Amino acid sequence: MKVALAHEYFVTHGGAERVVETLHDMWPEAPVYTFFHDRARYGPLAGWKLRTSYLQRLLIGESHRLLLPLYPNAARALRVGADADVLIVSTSAFIKGISVAERTVEVAYCHSPTRFLWDWSDRYLREEVPVPLHGVVRDLLARLRETDRASASRVDRWVANSRTVAERIHRYYERDSEVVYPPIDVEAFRCDRERGDFWMFVGRLSAYKRADVAVRAFTELGMRLLVVGEGRERGALERLAGENVVFTGRADDATLRDLLASARGLVFPAEDDFGMVCVEALASGAPVVALAAGGAAEIVQDGQNGVLVEVPEPRAFAEAVEGAERTRFDPTTLRDSARRFDVSRFRERVRAIVEEAHRKGRA
Repeated sequence: MKVALAHEYFVTHGGAERVVETLHDMWPEAPVYTFFHDRARYGPLAGWKLRTSYLQRLLIGESHRLLLPLYPNAARALRVGADADVLIVSTSAFIKGISVAERTVEVAYCHSPTRFLWDWSDRYLREEVPVPLHGVVRDLLARLRETDRASASRVDRWVANSRTVAERIHRYYERDSEVVYPPIDVEAFRCDRERGDFWMFVGRLSAYKRADVAVRAFTELGMRLLVVGEGRERGALERLAGENVVFTGRADDATLRDLLASARGLVFPAEDDFGMVCVEALASGAPVVALAAGGAAEIVQDGQNGVLVEVPEPRAFAEAVEGAERTRFDPTTLRDSARRFDVSRFRERVRAIVEEAHRKGRA
């Protein structure tokens, strides 16, 4: 069985990129098709058989945001080798529309149906598009939704990264999917350190991650909070923050593991598709205070390995953190609760799905 891989693009390191890196570890000889690879920002992908689209030539700085209307065409123009038996697509947008031979089975591991077309379209207009262009972009999004559904209809097997995403796949694409949680290397994290005097927020500093809720909550509490991450919202967040809130910028994997091993807990106010950092905190013996929505609600068991908060409001999160501080969470129990998301389970289930899809052929 000859496998090929595809991923939207390689610009920043996030949860989706960790998934495709694990897929590449499983099939290291597979060619990897992508719209573009921003080597300066992402770093080299040494040893990868990377196949980029014509958008690679148009990539300058943040220009990937402006290339949105070209993605469907670039996907059709990017052709997977005819000798591929199975194409595994790591997708949250248009790469699933890549051109494949009639015989090639397409398995889509979905991080979410295209967010800015479906459940986040109003937010996308409000946060990313100048008001005078709203009408034009709204019409463009309507056309892109039709394109997105057409691309989704030719996928043979859908895999969702959470029950939340499986529900979206059914709602927007009218397709069933199997849930396989993203891979977390639980053994790479430590939970044997003495706890420090700080909590953590980890994530991209963009509006939907709701770092503002964490910053306001801890400014009110007066407890130390480390904000790990970068993004366009950093300046505004720093203006909100008290002296007890420290912005560290990005952290490499080793530094993040060290911080989580010493943190008193993780605060996660976003409604996200999954929330891999929540599992990483648990693997490090740190409880999680999270919004009771999205993938985090599938990770955090209220009162057992953290606290679920019903609304993304600073006062509610402040009270939840105070409650977590009064609760005796056993680090070993927290770590054990992370094991159901271990990378070994991901590898086993994904390999079985791919082999079964290959046996059955095109749907």
